[in-house]
Amino acid sequence: MNPCVDVPPAVIAALGKTGLVPVAGTLNDVPVRTMLVPIGGGRYRLFINEKMRADAKVKVGDLIELILEIDTDSREQLLPPALEAAFEVHSRAKARFDTFPHSHKRQILNYLNSLKTPEALQLDIKKLLVKLEEV
Repeated sequence: MNPCVDVPPAVIAALGKTGLVPVAGTLNDVPVRTMLVPIGGGRYRLFINEKMRADAKVKVGDLIELILEIDTDSREQLLPPALEAAFEVHSRAKARFDTFPHSHKRQILNYLNSLKTPEALQLDIKKLLVKLEEV
């Protein structure tokens, strides 16, 4: 189940955006950063994932207070310095990585940036380089 909130048309009109709309604000006074998702017919939804619900201490069916505004901050994931250094040596891998869709790059970088130890990061960078250099 994907719990969500249907966004009133007046809110969407006030935001003045179309497509995926990046927003930031609070859910029951807990900071959130997410996207309003178009679902067709000019309607939008805000999906409230498990982490958001846990952080705000709400469950499906609870009454919530949601305050949102357009999020203009960058959502680009930074390359870990170790990956930047590896790409300087492995230009073919970097060139292939650059051809990936934004969503694919973001998924890889989210994973690498979540690793807890430098050893784990180095190991996974080596695996990534092998995959990127395969053709």
